[in-house]
Amino acid sequence: MDEPDVVIYGATLAGVMAALRLRLRGLRCLVLEPTGHVGGIVAGGLVKTDTPTVDSALAGLTRDRFFAGIGAEYGVDGPQYLFEPKVASRVAQRLLDEAKATVYTGHRIHGPADVEVTGRRVTGVRVAGRWVRATFAIDASYEGDLLAAAGVPYTVGREPASRYGEPLAGFQPARAYRRGPFRPNTGYPVGPVPDTAPGEGDAKTQAYNFRGVLATGPDRLPFPRPDGYDPRRYGHLRQLITDRGIAGLSSIVTHTAALPGGKYQTNQALFFGFDLPGAAWDYPDGTWRRRDEVIAEQVRWHQGMLYWLANDPALPASFRADTRRFGLPPDEFVDSPHGPGFPHALYVREARRMVGAHVLTQHDLLRPDNTKATPVCCWQYPMDSHVVQMYAEGDDTVVGEGTLSGTEQNPPADPYQIPAECLFPAAGGVENIAVPVCFSASHVGFSSPRMEPTFGMLGEACGELAAQSVHTGRPVQRYDYAALAAALTEHGAALSIPGLAR
Repeated sequence: MDEPDVVIYGATLAGVMAALRLRLRGLRCLVLEPTGHVGGIVAGGLVKTDTPTVDSALAGLTRDRFFAGIGAEYGVDGPQYLFEPKVASRVAQRLLDEAKATVYTGHRIHGPADVEVTGRRVTGVRVAGRWVRATFAIDASYEGDLLAAAGVPYTVGREPASRYGEPLAGFQPARAYRRGPFRPNTGYPVGPVPDTAPGEGDAKTQAYNFRGVLATGPDRLPFPRPDGYDPRRYGHLRQLITDRGIAGLSSIVTHTAALPGGKYQTNQALFFGFDLPGAAWDYPDGTWRRRDEVIAEQVRWHQGMLYWLANDPALPASFRADTRRFGLPPDEFVDSPHGPGFPHALYVREARRMVGAHVLTQHDLLRPDNTKATPVCCWQYPMDSHVVQMYAEGDDTVVGEGTLSGTEQNPPADPYQIPAECLFPAAGGVENIAVPVCFSASHVGFSSPRMEPTFGMLGEACGELAAQSVHTGRPVQRYDYAALAAALTEHGAALSIPGLAR
């Protein structure tokens, strides 16, 4: 293998778009993917794409090559934001081939022993028993293992409100969901009552889940009974179904638009649903062994719930019959480690976040701080954090804490720009790394732009920053913004959108 110019860790949408940008600049890249599949979560189950409130914010090669490439697969002229995972996987692989990237799947960085840092530069990554040398590194993973191994500062969980003066930061019991009656209101997955003061920070992450895909065709696969299945885990959900008079799985999953091929997307759904608050707190900083345990627990919860909905005799026969109208798709996730038809990728909504040259916070999402001198992309989407933890309150109430509003509506954000300084360490830090997914943001600041299209556009910006650094020999912190902006807009990036305050 020839030595690459750039090593990209993570064949996520961000990694794919970075690779494509690098190819356009005449550079070679090696892409290391910790799972067995390319395309990240968009190929792993997240197939109902969250798009910005201002349509023109989704731009660049992310729109014109990836999402429009999906549209072309369906004979649509333009981007397609509802799609099948197998289609997203094909498009991701095609773009990596176009980028002439060398791709190694199943390659995990375990810690500092796998990354060599000399002075302020990443000088090597251990690959298949040998050191690979490159001029620049991009950490496009969901976990941020490369940046952590390189000694780049980062954080996990929620900052205290006092750190950046963010009203929505930290433990937010007053903005929590409260649902009931549940009798009993304790038991899995309801955890202990936190002893944290309001506004105080913690190391807890918002809930992860699998974004499942359900089929209704005659060849659908029955929901499997997972190892460790325990129907008692779904006692709260049974109460919820009974109290709300829910007729079956169709009442839970078909309220969203159907995917091509007659398939449906699962998400959180009900208050007790496919999210599993508390289960993923160890994931961001965990070893891969611990992460695999977290993933296995999420699989048991999700697969067990589907099996329970279809088979548990405590549910009405009509409910079970309605649920059995659905199954797993035989043409998706055919080589998933969790069984055919079940997603191969856990939806890691938020893991590590770099503490970089600029930390995006709640203030940056709102006027008058929403415009920047060095924007690399624009976005507008509400501040969306899923439940962080569940705990009992009184005799019959369960609290779902971690949302930023306490209602079904997330707090709005104004149109805003993300500056280049969110993508690399501060001056004096590592000089040849850029980070498009675990980019520099507070928990609240991350809650709005934490969407795959944004990651794709930030991946494009990281590709251009890497290309500029390789060609000039300068540290990434000494980039030329005028040249960066010209390179980004050459291929359709939007650096300004309607509604920005000036």
